[in-house]
Formats: sequence, structure tokens, C-alpha cells
Amino acid sequence: MGAMRRVGIDVGGTNTDAVLLADGEVVHAVKTPTTGDVTTGIVTALAELSAHPEVAGGAIDGVVIGTTHFVNAVVQRQGLGRVAAVRIGLPAAASLPPFCDWPEDLAELVRGAVFMLEGGHDYDGRPIMPFDEVGMRHAARQIRESGIRSVAVAAIFSPVDSSCEERAQAILAEECPDGAVTLSRDLGRIGLLERENAALLNAALIDLARATVDGFTSAIGASGIRAPLYLTQNDGTVMAASAATALPVMSFASGATNSMRGAAFLSGLADAMVVDVGGTSTDVGQLRRGFPRRSKFGRRSGRGAHLVPHA
Repeated sequence: MGAMRRVGIDVGGTNTDAVLLADGEVVHAVKTPTTGDVTTGIVTALAELSAHPEVAGGAIDGVVIGTTHFVNAVVQRQGLGRVAAVRIGLPAAASLPPFCDWPEDLAELVRGAVFMLEGGHDYDGRPIMPFDEVGMRHAARQIRESGIRSVAVAAIFSPVDSSCEERAQAILAEECPDGAVTLSRDLGRIGLLERENAALLNAALIDLARATVDGFTSAIGASGIRAPLYLTQNDGTVMAASAATALPVMSFASGATNSMRGAAFLSGLADAMVVDVGGTSTDVGQLRRGFPRRSKFGRRSGRGAHLVPHA
């Protein structure tokens, strides 16, 4: 049985690094400048890596990419799409509407339309009010007519009972078949605003995620490598490329967690403090059993908004 070969790629703001690992050992590594379109730098790195006989002479079992592309889009206010926000929770949860705690310049870029509907559940799963399906269908038609293609849906206590969000998604699929829907139940815990913010941010990144992952896939294909593509998540694990196009926000803070996982791999230590000193910032994290310890605090954007939960 042949060695397990994987290619790992780190797309940073300055450099793109690519390494070949065979059965857990680093065989070869290359470093090239990151290009403006990102994919050209990956093609260059893979071309140099593929020149190594261990790459050229054997099949690759998987390619894993770690990237700051999506969080940089938020920090730089570039590549974000307009989003329709659907909150299900009236008559409660009306005092703090969607986007209420966002930096105004970011909200202006992303906020497309806001709809507040009756429905949702209490903390013990009891319905607050019947879900307003008529209102949801009316909102879906307005979204379609406005040309907005990405929708974030958040219902009160949806991690306890997600039926309202799921029904909203079904109605949106009927009325806006070309749209992308992000459900907050897939991204957060009980707290409504944090979970809703994560869903809104994810929805704003959907088009960029599709284009970016398509670019990554093309770059890998151009190198002659035939292997499944994965992206790193902010908890130190990986997700398939198809999942990354649906949940790009899960890559936020993955740069620091990638450094922590790399430190565990290279040092052989499962429990340690890791300091990642970058060109513009320093991240400090704790390894527990080889994985980053999850923080109880949310990640903040580069300009102060409390936006998304992270590892």
C-alpha cells in the first residue's frame, strides 16, 4: 500500500506556501508571492511543488487550502454582496433589528432589505407564535423582485427548534430558486444577535466564496493534480470545498488555528500555548489535545464589530 500523500497550501496576504506531506512527514515545501487574483499564486506554487519527484511520481490523496481571503474581504470592505435579512421572532425581538450593532460603513455595503416576521420558539421549544408563512412568501417575492440573491434567516432559539428557519428556506426556494439561503442554526448557538450576525456575514460572502473556490479548483486542475479539495475551518478541522461555498464564514480565524495545528504537528506537543507572530498582528492560543481550545468570546472584525463565533 502506497504512502498517503497530501498537499497543504497556505494563502497569506504576502506569500503562498505549499507543502507535500507523505504519511505525516513533510517531504517538500515551496514559497511564492501571493498574487492579486490569489489563484495565480497557487498555480505557481503547485507548479514548483509538482516538479519534485515525490509529487510528480505519485497520486495525491487530497489538497487542503488555508486562506484569509474571506475575512480579508470583510476587513477591506471588498467583494461583499447585498443581503436580505429575515428575522423570525415577533412580537419579541423587535427592539434590536438586524445590522443594529454593525459598523455603519459595513452595514451600508451589505444591508439590502430587512423583514421581521412572527414565529420562533422559546428556550424550551414551545412556539412563541405560529410562523407567518404568508408574510414569508410576500417577503420572498419582494426579495426576488429586488434582485437580491443571498438571504440570511434567523429565528429565535432555532438551535432548539429550527422548523421556522427550515420552512422559510423552503418558501424561499419556491419563490427565489436562484437565491442562496443561509440558516443561522448552522452557524451559532443560542444567542440571537451573534448567530444572526454570523448568518448575515456568511450570506454576504456567498458569491465571493463560489468564485474563490472555483478559482482554487481551476488552479489545482491546471497543475495536473487530481484530488479532492478541502478548506480549513476555524476549529482546526477541514471542510469539503462544497461546504466552503455554503459556509465561508467558518474559515474566519482559521489562520491562527492553522498555525496552532501546525505547531502541534511539528513539535509533537498536544497541550501547549502557541504564539503566532505575523507581519501585522500576533495571535496567542492554547492547544488542548492537539486542537485549538475554543474561546467563549466571539471574533471581532478588523473595525470592531462583534460578528462571528470562532474557535
